[in-house]
Amino acid sequence: MVLIALSLVAYGLSSMLNKALGLGEQSLFTEPWKLIALSIGAAIIAGFAQPALRGVRKGDTIFAFVQRNVRQGAQNLFMTDAVPAMALEDGRVGSKIRVSLPNGASGEGIIMDYKGVFSIPTIKMVETERMEF
Repeated sequence: MVLIALSLVAYGLSSMLNKALGLGEQSLFTEPWKLIALSIGAAIIAGFAQPALRGVRKGDTIFAFVQRNVRQGAQNLFMTDAVPAMALEDGRVGSKIRVSLPNGASGEGIIMDYKGVFSIPTIKMVETERMEF
């Protein structure tokens, strides 16, 4: 929205900008739809690039895939749960970070991905501490 607003301001001030920059009558500033298209394109590119540039930061909420074995009668079932966790370190895809799980335990996991601005990063737990009660 900020980029579109700046585009509209640039279009409104196009005669002054053209004179100040020594541009002719036909410049980018005199075509509002091109300015808005550039703004929308820049916003979309920034939305895709932001998660990869930022990575996972200390204190971020992430989904941790925790694997566990459940014994039911004579069968052993292998289950994977996705639980929310909090990152205790910064990291990028493929790196190992420490996390704090909701039950108070901590562990280490490998960052699998962070798809976008509004999606939560995921990690695969490789080690967790045992809780003794």
